[in-house]
Amino acid sequence: MDAAPRAFAPAPRARDRWWWCPPLIAVSIIGTLWIPAFLLYGFATMATDSCGPDNCPAGVTVPLESAPFLYLAGAALALLSFAFPWGLRWRTPRIVLAVAATALATSTVPLLLTVFC
Repeated sequence: MDAAPRAFAPAPRARDRWWWCPPLIAVSIIGTLWIPAFLLYGFATMATDSCGPDNCPAGVTVPLESAPFLYLAGAALALLSFAFPWGLRWRTPRIVLAVAATALATSTVPLLLTVFC
């Protein structure tokens, strides 16, 4: 009888086979949203030519100043969601980050539409 304990190999970690789906969907939505957001931003800045940068009300300047930061922060968060490990335990944070990134970037369109109202 052999009384020596056996060394067991560690169990393989469960991998998420679809780890790439939430970040890819977020990046594709944000990427296709770039054209309308850019056009709205361009038209909104042209709409403020009459009042100049110092005389425009805050309802106009605040959306124009914050829209690029919201869009770029959303794009950065979507790219960051690719950096999570492929393990199953990281599935929920990856999905939450991708959804938050998409929501942050898509909020620029209604924000820029308020300039025209």
